[in-house]
Amino acid sequence: MADDLPPQMTEDGERFPSFDPDFTTEPPLPMKRAEGARPYRGGGQANPWLVGLAVGVVLAAISIIAFGLFAPDDSVTSSTPTTLTGDTTATGDTTATGDTTAPGETTTPTDATGGTTATLPGGGQTPTEITPIGDPILISELSMSSNDIGPLDFGAAGNEVLGRLAATFDQPTDDTGFIVGNGSFGECPGDSIRVVRWGPLNIVTRGDASNHAFASYRLDLRYGGVTTPPADMATLSGLRVGDNVEKLESTYAGFVIEYVVDQEVGLVFELRSVRGGDLLLWGPVDSQAPDSLVTGIYSPDACES
Repeated sequence: MADDLPPQMTEDGERFPSFDPDFTTEPPLPMKRAEGARPYRGGGQANPWLVGLAVGVVLAAISIIAFGLFAPDDSVTSSTPTTLTGDTTATGDTTATGDTTAPGETTTPTDATGGTTATLPGGGQTPTEITPIGDPILISELSMSSNDIGPLDFGAAGNEVLGRLAATFDQPTDDTGFIVGNGSFGECPGDSIRVVRWGPLNIVTRGDASNHAFASYRLDLRYGGVTTPPADMATLSGLRVGDNVEKLESTYAGFVIEYVVDQEVGLVFELRSVRGGDLLLWGPVDSQAPDSLVTGIYSPDACES
């Protein structure tokens, strides 16, 4: 009966014989590749598309990690302020607009000629209207001496003198009104005085509103008005403000001229007829050099008269 079974079947009905470790067979013949088929690639060689994709994923992961490590931390605020392009103003700086005067600082006014001007004590108020008296006086007649200005004598009524000058020079440029003097204009400290100014010319009267008299004068370029008529006034001998020291010394060659420093005015010349004699005229000078300027001509101080 066994001869009737198919060759692949055994007597017990199994299709294949049981595993026998001693069973040996001839090694299988190699398979033949069909005509035109692609060659078989061994399992140890990777697909190039898969390799490229894997490399791309790795590079992307490295980029993300690097960005996270080196990107700035938004939680940290830079201490360097951001400045708009072209903006040179530091944060917190304040800029004064046109005003360069520090708080509490006073400035010296400048006259129309560009020179600096001094300020009268008690000045800055609107000058009092002065009633002109008589006809204008010629500048050539307003010669300065130790006790007058031409026809205007020391001791003359203050209203008369101021009225004649108003007729000559028009209304004053400054007027202190009646104030208690501190000696700044040659008056005795505590005197009641009034200082009225026409350009560089200062007229001092002493007394009160009901009774005051012409006491002294000071012609000084530091008060401005160097191009106004009073600046052309001269002494009896012909000296004017703006002349140089050489002209001063030649004009008064027969007199005694000394140069001293006054606490209020600075370097001044003092003119006397003889050494140790009464003071005739005095005033500020830039220096003792021959070409230095005489910037002022003063009468003797009223406190000494």
